[in-house]
Amino acid sequence: MTEGFSANRRDVLAAAILGAAGLAEPANAQTRFPSRELSWLIYQAPGGSLDLTARLIQPNLAENGVRTNLDYAIGAGGRIARTRLSRAQPDGYTIMTESSPGAVMDEVLGSAEYKALDFPPIFGWSIIGWQFCVKKDSPMRTFGDFVAEARRRRVTMGTIGRSGSSHLQVEIVKKRLGINFDIVHFEGSGRAYPALMGGHIDVCCSGPASGARNRDNLHFLGVTRAEPALRDVPTLASQGFPEVESADQMWYAMTTPGTSATRVARLEEAFARAFQNRDLLERMERAGESITALSSAQVREVVAGHLRLVQENRDLMR
Repeated sequence: MTEGFSANRRDVLAAAILGAAGLAEPANAQTRFPSRELSWLIYQAPGGSLDLTARLIQPNLAENGVRTNLDYAIGAGGRIARTRLSRAQPDGYTIMTESSPGAVMDEVLGSAEYKALDFPPIFGWSIIGWQFCVKKDSPMRTFGDFVAEARRRRVTMGTIGRSGSSHLQVEIVKKRLGINFDIVHFEGSGRAYPALMGGHIDVCCSGPASGARNRDNLHFLGVTRAEPALRDVPTLASQGFPEVESADQMWYAMTTPGTSATRVARLEEAFARAFQNRDLLERMERAGESITALSSAQVREVVAGHLRLVQENRDLMR
């Protein structure tokens, strides 16, 4: 594809999004909500994919009656933002972009005051794996080069958040391949990539979309699963490392525990209709994002699966 989705693919995706959300005709009882702007919590620094996708979605949400203001609650791999969300009024006026299994990690590995499935999911739009990248002129050109280098010296690997799914992915690499390296955690790719390009770390584990947007300055060693944003980058399995499973991440919007089902449904409807907009889908694709529409029920099912995955691998994060 060059400029965007084909007409047929757009129509199919739009139908899938409407079906995923199970949309009905707008109910009169829901028209009073929301009557003011929502606070949309973003837990990574501006410039990363969480920030960019929220900015792309905002205008289409507003067209569907949900105006939002981005509120950056950066730090602790999202725990600061999740804590704020858990303590907010249960009225649907505070939402957050989550990258699962973020809250799952907090629940299983930390002492968080919340549980992942306490947060009512609204709508999901992406399930992706990870990419491993180096600066453009690095002598490491393949994932095998990285593994060999890590066996020769103490390599430094960056993630986009402590106790997040990129951290889990890096720990899986260490354990499955029996190699050791230092790990440095950043709050989002907007901070990790400058450190990589500046030579402060050797390798970074980050999202395919943010990587694609920075490909003029990065070289990709491999992806954990085939990714449309980096379709020319080989998977780890194809390079001889099938034992490194992908700790996939899912992006979705969620709100405060205790928010009424009626208000959650109103927000889900607005998100689903926003993603029916073909211009939004094309803007997302041009930004390197791969769209997978997920209803609130489907998001909850994926989060439950992540809970099982993290529980099975909790020893890797200690």
